[in-house]
Amino acid sequence: MGSDVAAGFSCKPETGDPEKPILFAAAQIFICAGERCRSCHPGDLAGSVRELVKAMGCDNGDDRIKVTRTGCNGACRYRAFAYAYQNGNAKSYSRATSFSAWKRVHEWTDEQWKELISSLREGRVSEALREFRVEDKVYY
Repeated sequence: MGSDVAAGFSCKPETGDPEKPILFAAAQIFICAGERCRSCHPGDLAGSVRELVKAMGCDNGDDRIKVTRTGCNGACRYRAFAYAYQNGNAKSYSRATSFSAWKRVHEWTDEQWKELISSLREGRVSEALREFRVEDKVYY
């Protein structure tokens, strides 16, 4: 995503960026780009969310939030689906927000995405997005 790529590789950057270590992010948002979820929204939803993360200054440093496009997550009943994890070592880590899953994210406005990004950055549960949260449950 914007880095010059080393010869012989399709995605390995020529130079590492110490502000963006590959294995560290305070939080990571995974956005389903499987066929059914992708059909709910035109364009590149993950790319749009990455741009919001950058605009909010959350794309580097200790508060870095990474956005990852995934294949099918098997949650098609929720239409466009996303989930987020917080890094347990991040200063904003909160057990209450360590994992969250979200439905119908194709309906979200930029303001709603910014609310999710802010809540992850601050380690708080977003009341404003409650209607979109998928119930936390362990299935046996």
